[in-house]
Amino acid sequence: MDKLTTIKICRKRFDILKEGLRRCLNNFRAEQPHRHAFYYTSMLLTERVWTNEEMLNCLDEITVEMVQDSIPMLLSRIHIEALIYGNLNKKTALDLMNIVECTLKKNVGSKYLMPSQLVREREIQLSDGCHYVYEVINEIHSSSAVETYYQCGVQETRANMLLELLAEIINEPCYNYLRTQEQLGYIVASGARRSSGAQGLRIIVQSEKSPTFVDGRIESFIQYFDKHIQELTDEEFQNHVQSLTSLRLEKPKKLVVQCAKYWLEISSRQYNFNRESIEVACLATITKEELYSFF
Repeated sequence: MDKLTTIKICRKRFDILKEGLRRCLNNFRAEQPHRHAFYYTSMLLTERVWTNEEMLNCLDEITVEMVQDSIPMLLSRIHIEALIYGNLNKKTALDLMNIVECTLKKNVGSKYLMPSQLVREREIQLSDGCHYVYEVINEIHSSSAVETYYQCGVQETRANMLLELLAEIINEPCYNYLRTQEQLGYIVASGARRSSGAQGLRIIVQSEKSPTFVDGRIESFIQYFDKHIQELTDEEFQNHVQSLTSLRLEKPKKLVVQCAKYWLEISSRQYNFNRESIEVACLATITKEELYSFF
């Protein structure tokens, strides 16, 4: 912590890191089209965000002195949330955080942010029945990608499990229909998309065929799946419920995986550390009729 609060930036190291960031931002243009689709969906739906182009445009103006001067300003008013997970007890964890707080106060006079200053990230709410298309020209790859996103509201226990169960059921028929039957491309995927408290179902296809054609086939699949979900037998439905239950209750095999789960609860400010047991209990009460109504 002493090093963080008293750091003196090396100009040579600064130039190396700055150039590395420039290459990283520039190289994104050569990423696969489906990665671009994920990126632009996030850009369009996030309330406050800066694009790669915007960051590149201001990169040349940033100097060592600007970054150096920003450090005490950044640390002067700060909100700290920490996850200390592993082979240590509560007292040790509290002692570590006390060191962090005392060092910040001593070296830079840090003060806590007020609750009203803790601005949460927010997602753009799409109105019911709306349809938006955002097109971007890719001059590097011959293939293109289409991501179709169906926003379904805010995250809460029952909506979470309805969406996850829908994603569980739609996964195989989506791949079979768009990849195996339609042969649109090697990259076909579906699943839940969650960000800043909002969530929805996404379908992504990367293909050599035109985006307009691919989008039409995705819409065709949705019509097919409407019939598919209605024709599910009770046994098939319960098999999907059990499959999702087993997946959610599976114990993490690595410490880092469990740590990531805990940190997601903190970073999203939901703090539902018993999420698995709570949501699985809710999952058991969902009926086929309720799921179809949700769809």
